[in-house]
Amino acid sequence: MNNDLHEGARMLIASLGPEGLSKDEQSWLAQHLQSCETCRVFADSSTAAIRSLRAIPITAGASLVSATQLRVRQRAQELQRRRERIWVISICCAAVTLSTALTTALLWSGMAWLGQQAQVSPAVWQIPFAVLCFMPGLIAGMLLLARGTHLADRHEP
Repeated sequence: MNNDLHEGARMLIASLGPEGLSKDEQSWLAQHLQSCETCRVFADSSTAAIRSLRAIPITAGASLVSATQLRVRQRAQELQRRRERIWVISICCAAVTLSTALTTALLWSGMAWLGQQAQVSPAVWQIPFAVLCFMPGLIAGMLLLARGTHLADRHEP
C-alpha cells in the first residue's frame, strides 16, 4: 500500500502537475509531499526539469513558417468556399420550395379546371396530379442514388 501511495503521488506529479489537479488531489499531494522526502525530491526535480525545458528557446525555420502559413491560407480558403456553397445551396432550396408551392397551386387549379371541363370525377384528375407532383422528386432521387452508388463503387480500393 505504501508503494501505491508513492506511485500515485508520482503519477499526479508527472502526468498533470499541481496546476491540473482537483482541490482534493492537490491537498492530498501537499500532505503527502510534507511527509515523504522521496516524493518531494521527485516533485522538485520535475519542476526544475520543466522550468529548464521552458527556458530553451525554440524557433521555427523559415520553411516551416511559410509551409504552415500556406496550409493555414489553404484551409481558410477551403472553409470560405464551403460557406459560399452552403449559402448557394440554401438560396437554391428556398427558390425551389417557393417555385414548387406556386406551381403546385397552379397545377391544382389547372387540373381542377380540366376535370370540370371534361366532366370527370375528381379522382380521375387527382391521380395524374399526384403523378405530376411526385414524379420529378422520384426521378431526381433515383438519379442521385444511382450517382452515389456509382461514386461509391468507383472510390472503393
